[in-house]
Amino acid sequence: MISGEALVPVHVDFLLEARDLFRVNIGLAAFRILLGLGISLALVSGLVIFFLIIDEKLILLQTSPLFVGFPLLGVGGQILRLHSTCRKYVRGMSLPQRRHHFLFLKDSGGFDLAAGESSAHISWNDVPKVVEKRNYFLIYLNKFDACVIPKRAIRFEDLSALQSILSAKLAPRSPLSD
Repeated sequence: MISGEALVPVHVDFLLEARDLFRVNIGLAAFRILLGLGISLALVSGLVIFFLIIDEKLILLQTSPLFVGFPLLGVGGQILRLHSTCRKYVRGMSLPQRRHHFLFLKDSGGFDLAAGESSAHISWNDVPKVVEKRNYFLIYLNKFDACVIPKRAIRFEDLSALQSILSAKLAPRSPLSD
């Protein structure tokens, strides 16, 4: 390790976009959406079997668009609701509030966050876990609140340094998880 590496800061600056929040929310809701789709398909399968048992193939063919349409409408509706909520949330923020700045230092007791006209220093002791996904990092502040850092905002040369800092600071409690 180079001795000056500990002092090299990792700056992450970005403008929060609806797509960033949508990717996070769809990732968090994927299990519930797939579970709902599975339950719907189980019910539809039961109805198909029922119509086949009572030998009502004509009614089955006449109502089959409903069997496909209702589950797809339910899942599609949930995805559209998530997208709409993310767009409204971001649209409700002023441009300075959408601008986020994170500063990570290897030898620091936490990280700095600035958004809008506010800033904060978050201690590593207040971070229960960090989740790294393909397109973003989620830095959890508690069970229900997390900071989103899209990977598009991180310079390529800073990505491994950020991963190293997060792993070093959280390894005793919670390893960087996916």
